[in-house]
Amino acid sequence: MNVQFPKFSPRLIAASAVLSLGLAASAFAMPPGDGACGFSGHGMHRQYSDRGMKGMSRLHDDLKLDAKQEALWQNADKAAKDHKVSMGERMRKQREETQALLNQPGADLRAVLKRMDDFRTEGQKQHEAGRERWLAVYDALNPEQKEKVRLFFKSRMDRMDHFGQRGPGRDGGKG
Repeated sequence: MNVQFPKFSPRLIAASAVLSLGLAASAFAMPPGDGACGFSGHGMHRQYSDRGMKGMSRLHDDLKLDAKQEALWQNADKAAKDHKVSMGERMRKQREETQALLNQPGADLRAVLKRMDDFRTEGQKQHEAGRERWLAVYDALNPEQKEKVRLFFKSRMDRMDHFGQRGPGRDGGKG
């Protein structure tokens, strides 16, 4: 039996590879939502985000923050929500720009990948700034409040382990 496979042009193969990398980079740049500084999406991520927001709301109520702590919390929360919206807009814009570049004959794949790297770097900087805002809230807490936060995050980690979400390889390095 003589089977012939279609021949694909190098340009088509390269464009497919870049699009695949772009989707992977976009997925990597946008972690599942946690309600605090993450992103909500569709399906399962949306459920986790909604649960995370309820959990953060319960934690907020349980901490009984003073005026200074509340101001820090509100600042971090507002910045996280603003970041979530701007990140969605930035991702749409980045995807459109990438597609426009790839639609050009002879597109420079190095330039496309550089733009994707720049996008990821900018997102990482914004993520770190958000984390620092939440750490400022944590730093302002008293020891009893910090213990409540520790137990909150320990509970979340235990739940992630229970559902098999241990990270790389999903076995937490135990495989």
